[in-house]
Amino acid sequence: MKKFSFTLQSVLNVKRAQEKQRMGELAECNARIRENRRLLQESYDHQQAQNVLYQREYEDGMKPYRLRMWGWAMNALRDRIAYRKKVLETAEGELARIQKALVTVMQERKMLESLREKQMEEYRAEERRENDAVIAEFVGFSAFGDGERPQTP
Repeated sequence: MKKFSFTLQSVLNVKRAQEKQRMGELAECNARIRENRRLLQESYDHQQAQNVLYQREYEDGMKPYRLRMWGWAMNALRDRIAYRKKVLETAEGELARIQKALVTVMQERKMLESLREKQMEEYRAEERRENDAVIAEFVGFSAFGDGERPQTP
């Protein structure tokens, strides 16, 4: 009896490798998102702290050149926050793309594994039929002694 061989094993191996790769990409993307959220929150915190400082200085009486400097600083902070938001949105879009690709690869892998199981069941059924035939032939011959068939009158 020949050994079981799944005809699409190489495709299944590729799908498993792709799934593993997508899982790694997903983990990296999640890490980037966490880092960008942290940086965005730091920017918001910095902006809030700068607003407090600005308010104090404004209440104490601010010279025009300081007002201009605060304006530039606040614009820079708003630009940084806008940049962080854009980077975060891009990373979240990438996350959605990776998740979709991962789902597709997982479905393909599961379909191939299901097909492999069907082929394995068919192989086992064929193997049982062959074994039963061999046993039936052996039992049939040994029942008559030296392997001769009885002669019909």
